[in-house]
Amino acid sequence: MAVGSEPGGLPSVSVVIATYNRARFLPETIASVLQQRFRDFELIVVDDGSTDDTQELLKSYSDPIRSFRQENRGPSAARNFGVRQARGKWISIQDSDDLATPDHLETLFRFAEKHVDCGMVFANGAYLGGPEHNRETIIPGQKSRRLAQNGVRLVDLFDKSIVRLQAALLSKKCIDALGGHDESLRICMDLDLAFRIFMRYPVAYLDQVVFLYRKHEGNIGRNQDLRLLENIRVIEKLVRDSPQARELLGARRIAQRMAYRYYRLAKGRWKEGNKGGAKEAIRKAASICPFSLKYRLYQLRWV
Repeated sequence: MAVGSEPGGLPSVSVVIATYNRARFLPETIASVLQQRFRDFELIVVDDGSTDDTQELLKSYSDPIRSFRQENRGPSAARNFGVRQARGKWISIQDSDDLATPDHLETLFRFAEKHVDCGMVFANGAYLGGPEHNRETIIPGQKSRRLAQNGVRLVDLFDKSIVRLQAALLSKKCIDALGGHDESLRICMDLDLAFRIFMRYPVAYLDQVVFLYRKHEGNIGRNQDLRLLENIRVIEKLVRDSPQARELLGARRIAQRMAYRYYRLAKGRWKEGNKGGAKEAIRKAASICPFSLKYRLYQLRWV
């Protein structure tokens, strides 16, 4: 039953939390959802085969939480499982270590119910521990205001990974039509899904902070090698599956982005002592942008 609905009624929003070994953070995340001012939602928690106290923790909750457990298959598969259980027309995906602001669902749903053709409406986030990277919010304030005023372009999603699904409301109909998350991705699934939604449905942005991001040593995004490799895969997938993307972005921009990702990969591998992997990555960067003096110099230096 939805938190604020009548018995037997279907919720407007299904909140899906996929979790793996986050028992120390999960109670605070759940509390932030249950304390929403907007009440017409259900909360689905999918335990992706945790080996900590997650199961014992979830057993301590009764309604309105619906909890499920599956063998460990990764965050994308756990999210997909949760979405398949969802009864709401709109999906809110939350990470199990972040917090939703009290007006999170209210802000996004108020817009979504007036723009039912949208595949996704998303907003901004802030850092739980205070300002990071010399800014208050994940998307810098000036850019956030521009996105809200002028609309979201593919280049905005492409140049910087600005979409955090913790800040989004997604149409379940659209997610189902697209086949959900790519389950082979463990870090860049937000970007991949955002690209696919953008290429087929309207996407809107609101200049408001609706979630708080918790930085800690367990963040999967700290695996830079995997993050960069997945980012490259997602870009290749976008260009392959959506020919219009190449027209919207331009071949030069795509090449520069890909080459820079390989360059970052090379630098990280060299620092970690993986010299063979570093040389291969810088070779790819130079082959994509053959006129880049910087990439060629690194190639020569590392030879």
